[in-house]
Amino acid sequence: MIKKKDIEVKVEEIKKDIKGKNYTVNQLLIGKKIIGEILTMGEKNYEAFLGEEDLGAYKSLDLAVEAILLQHNLHD
Repeated sequence: MIKKKDIEVKVEEIKKDIKGKNYTVNQLLIGKKIIGEILTMGEKNYEAFLGEEDLGAYKSLDLAVEAILLQHNLHD
């Protein structure tokens, strides 16, 4: 019998200066490891990144989080 282990993913909001502009960035962490970042570009405009890979734009933070988790699980 395979035992399923729950993994806790934390989302931390930080401010980042990118090319002279200040953005809100949500970092997804498993333990202390950053697995992805979501850049808030505006209302209903979120850009998701898995490391250096751009996963695209999403209309909600939840959709962006889901995209990062799906891609992380495929690569891990």
